[in-house]
Amino acid sequence: MSNIQFYALAESVCQKLNLPPIPFPVRSGREKKIFNPQSVALDLLLDELEKYLIENPEEKIFYKEAGSRLAAVEGIKLGEEGFPDLAAHYFELGLALDPDNLALRSNYALALQSAGRKEEAMRQYRFLLQQPVISSQFPVLIPAARLFLDSGDPVTAHQILKHCASFMPVDNEFWELFAEAKQRCGIKPWIAPGHKKKTSSTQPESKPKPKEIVSARKNFCPACGKPVQAGDKYCMGCGHAL
Repeated sequence: MSNIQFYALAESVCQKLNLPPIPFPVRSGREKKIFNPQSVALDLLLDELEKYLIENPEEKIFYKEAGSRLAAVEGIKLGEEGFPDLAAHYFELGLALDPDNLALRSNYALALQSAGRKEEAMRQYRFLLQQPVISSQFPVLIPAARLFLDSGDPVTAHQILKHCASFMPVDNEFWELFAEAKQRCGIKPWIAPGHKKKTSSTQPESKPKPKEIVSARKNFCPACGKPVQAGDKYCMGCGHAL
């Protein structure tokens, strides 16, 4: 690349984006499109950096922190605006500078998934699942489990969700997903002690029929022992009330 000029971002921009104050390469004539009094076109600035590093790969180390940070900021913005493919592109650029950045890789996997690039997303998730620090990252684990389940790998999905279940807060959507993963793995649902599993073949227990009220009257008078009739209110022999 020829006619390269280097521009440093304003101190206020560096503070806002948490960037080190280093100059970025820009081809002559492109600066007006990138810089204006109101804002900086970060996507165009990153495009210039990408082209520059293709011809000067030895300088990647110099732009590792600033370039990966800018890529993350722009990728997140594009993802929120509904452009997952473009977001994935900038996350990938950031990872080229900082391949050990797990936050970048997590966002990259999510962007790939949102863009429908399932196989690529699962490759990133498999890498992330091997990293201990990811073990509590619900924003990554739950979408990963859903993707594996939808892609015909319920075992991996169940392993992820089983791990989350030990400290997952009340979330009906999560537990429904966990139950689906269990079912597709052929795992019987857990039943609390003292509860019987309800199945379609099990007939509901019939309620006990109320006992028929038995009349307290006898066929004989309890006072004198003489026979009485069913409708009698008094004994015809001694007058005892029945």
